Order: sequence, then structure tokens, then C-alpha cells
Amino acid sequence: MFRIALAASIGVIALAPFVARAADSSPARCTDISVPKSAIAAHNGKWIELTSEQWQFLRGVFVLNPNTPPGLPYGDKAVLAQVDGDPGGLVFFIDGDRACTPMAIPGVLVGMVRDVAASTISHEADGL
Repeated sequence: MFRIALAASIGVIALAPFVARAADSSPARCTDISVPKSAIAAHNGKWIELTSEQWQFLRGVFVLNPNTPPGLPYGDKAVLAQVDGDPGGLVFFIDGDRACTPMAIPGVLVGMVRDVAASTISHEADGL
């Protein structure tokens, strides 16, 4: 239970600048990268830079995710922020020195992101 509360509190801390900007109807969905990075570090979390392939994969997930704004996310790379005890994470799309359009992902998707980096191909079904 403690781990769930910790993960939720990190999410609130990291997302606070985005909520504030959304309230003022600003189109910007970015904040200085130091804000979420410091929040994750303060909770002994991991800030994992993703490969180009992982970034492209997550752009596709972002577009299909009903909880994200329409269109492609900002930036040209991505990071995965995780805290101990939570198999999921928070993806930030990075645009220069700004962290943009955060997207929460479950542990199952984190596993797929790791598979993309390892070029692991796994087919669940027997085909058509």
C-alpha cells in the first residue's frame, strides 16, 4: 500500500506544472526538465533515457491513448521515470531541455518497451 501511495505522490509532484498550465488554457504541455527529474530523484526513482526505437514505439502508443491530447507528442526523444515497487512508469517526451506531455504506462507496457530495446519479437497468437 505504501508503494502505491508513493507512486501516486510522485505522479502528483511531477504533473503539478502540467495541471497548472492546463488550467490557464495554455497550449504548452512542457516544463523545465529539472522539475520532474528532481521529483523522481527525490523519491529514489529512476530516470531512464529511451532509445530512438522505444521513442517511436511510444509515440504510437501516445497517439492511440485516449488519455493524451490529440496529435503526436512534442520532442525528439523520451524518458521513462519509475519508482521502486511500481512496475509501471511515467513517460516524458523530451524537447530540448523541456519534459513534455507525460503519459502514465502500466507495467505490461514497460515490459514491451524493454522488448523493443532488446529487439525481442514475441507473437502471442498462432496467426490468422
